[in-house]
Amino acid sequence: MDKNITIEDKYNIEKTDIDIYTYENYLEYDVIDSKIIVVSDIAYWKIVYLQDWDCFALYHGNSIPSDIVPGIFSDADYHFQRDARFSKTIMGFLVYIKGHDDFRCRMIEQVESMPRRTKKQRSKYNRVKQKQAEYRKAVTMQMIKAYALANAS
Repeated sequence: MDKNITIEDKYNIEKTDIDIYTYENYLEYDVIDSKIIVVSDIAYWKIVYLQDWDCFALYHGNSIPSDIVPGIFSDADYHFQRDARFSKTIMGFLVYIKGHDDFRCRMIEQVESMPRRTKKQRSKYNRVKQKQAEYRKAVTMQMIKAYALANAS
């Protein structure tokens, strides 16, 4: 394996597919400091290239983003996304991100239909309800920032 290959080299190979997929799926991204930061309306992610293994690792942001500008999340807190296997392609992780975020959105939207009979069920309901409140606040902040940006010019 060539140790001189960088994430930028790998990115350039997939750039056209990445641009089309992120545009069609409302994802913002940027290559910053040898990592790719991806932002959706519900989460932010970091894709890191592991040269020694010629694959990518995925990290998930620890909060709901209040902005959609990827650069803001370059040094944010992340955790390793254990259920996302290492990927040979960036596109593999973009598809994973979209599916993960769609699932989370559906959970938040359906919170009122969750069972609440047992203590465990109520606990899960309360966690999802809290996520729903955080998500609504974050989306409001995203809209305010987008409005301010649009009217600044």
